[in-house]
Amino acid sequence: MNNRNRYQKLLLGITVFFLAVVLVTGCVQPEPSVATGVISEVTTSKGLDDNDRPVDPTNVFPADIQDICLSFKISGFPVGTEIEVQWIYLGGDPETEALTGKDYVAETQTATVTEASAGYTATVYSRPGIAGYEAWPKGDYKIVINAGGQEKATTYFKIQ
Repeated sequence: MNNRNRYQKLLLGITVFFLAVVLVTGCVQPEPSVATGVISEVTTSKGLDDNDRPVDPTNVFPADIQDICLSFKISGFPVGTEIEVQWIYLGGDPETEALTGKDYVAETQTATVTEASAGYTATVYSRPGIAGYEAWPKGDYKIVINAGGQEKATTYFKIQ
């Protein structure tokens, strides 16, 4: 065998080796962790479909709406991770602010990841239980989503 053939076979062998390494390492999924888990597609809406996706998405709601829905996609979290959703009244109505103050955490909801897969999940917040209020207090609101104690996403909505 001449040197040129040996060189071509060596080059082919190296190429095959590197392709195999790329294919194997590209197929290895990292272990789920809170640090690398992702919350995306955070959307407020007036309703949810059967797969927890938003129906009639909006970030402005009338004060007489009964429920506000929050849909979001989770991926990469280990089973057992606690997801916490905080509904926070930022302010905007002087009467409500006098009663609750600004940045009032009106509701905290928690759930636990039960499957190590990606998918949509949702939560619904009904009219706040603030004494004397038959409707949502007008103003600005913030929703913070934490996973395993780490803030992962934030969104805002308004009641007019």
